[in-house]
Amino acid sequence: MPVYAPSSFGIMASRRMSANAWQRKSVAMEYLPFPAVVSFIQIIFAAFIVLLLKFCGVKVDGLEWGKLKAYSLYIIAFVTAIYANMQALQHSNVETVIVFRACSPIAVSVVEWLFLGRELPSGRSAASLTMVAIGAVAYCMTDSQFNLEGLSAYSWVIAYFFLITFEMTYGKKLTSSVQMDSVWGPVLYCNLLAAFPMFLLGYMNGDYENILDVIAEMPANGMAILMFSCIAGTLIGYTGWLCRGMVSATSYTLVGVVNKFGTVLLGVAVWDKHASTEGIAAVCLCLASGVFYQQPPKRPVSTASPMQVKSDIELALDRVEREDSDDRERLLSAGNRK
Repeated sequence: MPVYAPSSFGIMASRRMSANAWQRKSVAMEYLPFPAVVSFIQIIFAAFIVLLLKFCGVKVDGLEWGKLKAYSLYIIAFVTAIYANMQALQHSNVETVIVFRACSPIAVSVVEWLFLGRELPSGRSAASLTMVAIGAVAYCMTDSQFNLEGLSAYSWVIAYFFLITFEMTYGKKLTSSVQMDSVWGPVLYCNLLAAFPMFLLGYMNGDYENILDVIAEMPANGMAILMFSCIAGTLIGYTGWLCRGMVSATSYTLVGVVNKFGTVLLGVAVWDKHASTEGIAAVCLCLASGVFYQQPPKRPVSTASPMQVKSDIELALDRVEREDSDDRERLLSAGNRK
């Protein structure tokens, strides 16, 4: 994946802000208050590091057209989810986004059952996901934004919910259907493909106006923080794809949800737009419930859902088999005529 999570990006999102407002919003963005620019730098840094590793002899996948096509759809969903997240943060608050993010494992588990051949969650896991949903409903009942603006305040976050569900499911599909030589392969593909869309997103937001002057005025500690975020982000990209290949899409989604608990605490401590005490308790319930989830096994092939989608490789093999069968029939017909 690219080197940051969509919700982390969205938390920092704003079209134009004064320096003081940015200081209130995010300590990490104090020195370079343009989230798209920071993310673009992180992406380019990660791609450069992976290419450097490849040059030094580390096994990294080369660029292949078939793999690029497969990962391009993931990047489209990823960047679109980032944009929806940014809009959701502008119209509601960080807890709202996190709660909808916490509900996404429910949808992912259903999609996995329909298309990826995995069993439905067990009773314990279903209870865990149900508690996540109950916590989300409890939050909506206490959220002032919901009371003031109704469901219109959640239009962007609902769009984000569907996009993140697709992204998480399709990301798991990539790990099982696209053969990669190493985990660094997906890191390279995703960061190379995400570079231009992220640059375009920042350009549309006006983040690149006088950006060279802003970077030149950054103090040494600001540069150090930016460099540290690039290194950490590259490692997150590697461990993220490694984890995604080892667990189900639902389990991976829950890992991301639980990690958002620190973001909630940061929002309460730093930002001036956060939920009530009851709302925070509901968020904690959502995130804590994910700990009790147990990954269901894959279904036997004989009982797989008829809606399960075949991979491109499977479809190609079926086509070759049909062509061979047609060739045999033509040869037999020619022999009989002789």
